[in-house]
Amino acid sequence: MTIDPTYAAVVGVAFAVAGVVKGAAGMGLPPTAIALMSLALPLPEALALMTVPTLATNLWQAVYGGHFRAMLRRFWLMGVLMAAGVLISARTLKSLGSPTSAGWLGVLLVLFAILALTAWRPHVAARHERWANPLCGAASGLVGGIAGIAAVPFLPYMQSLEIRKDELVQALGILFVVFTGALTLALWDLGALHGGNLASSALATLPTMAGVWLGQKLRLAISPEAFRRVFLVVLLGLGLHMARGLL
Repeated sequence: MTIDPTYAAVVGVAFAVAGVVKGAAGMGLPPTAIALMSLALPLPEALALMTVPTLATNLWQAVYGGHFRAMLRRFWLMGVLMAAGVLISARTLKSLGSPTSAGWLGVLLVLFAILALTAWRPHVAARHERWANPLCGAASGLVGGIAGIAAVPFLPYMQSLEIRKDELVQALGILFVVFTGALTLALWDLGALHGGNLASSALATLPTMAGVWLGQKLRLAISPEAFRRVFLVVLLGLGLHMARGLL
């Protein structure tokens, strides 16, 4: 299989930068990689390439930390409904990866960046999780089956829960694995994921992990909060650029 050098450079740089963001800020791999690649590649291709690196970086996060069983018991229904929402909206609406979905992806990135930059944090009491967890899972899955990322309402909701930081990190890993697995099936079903870009996606894990390593080193050299804010401002700009497609 011959790989175009420009294609390889775009993918490698996008995942290396996204890995740095993941390593330094602890989040942001899928939106960063997809937003950067979508500047030069079709959105379906960007979404397909994102699958293997996202699974690879979140599998370890899901199983390591000592809270796997507790987080699985707490969020299993949320994960099931999130996966179902992705598959249902992707199959019925068939807009995943379309120009319109690229615009809505930009809107989601803008909303996510604005919410993360503000000091406002919602709060969901533990007694409400019985109904709020499945509701958020279903809503996030339905949105993800259109735009390709689980950002809103998923991330603000998870940050609103009564949960310790180490538990939150592991819960996010579990749910991101579930979401990405469902998204992979949806992309395969729509014909956007095939042997060629699946191999490229696997190769993209290499610059991603190198970026994560560099980002972890960078975290020790600069303030994680300062890096996070710079990342969110850049993401806001990329989101606004992508959202122009809806005008």
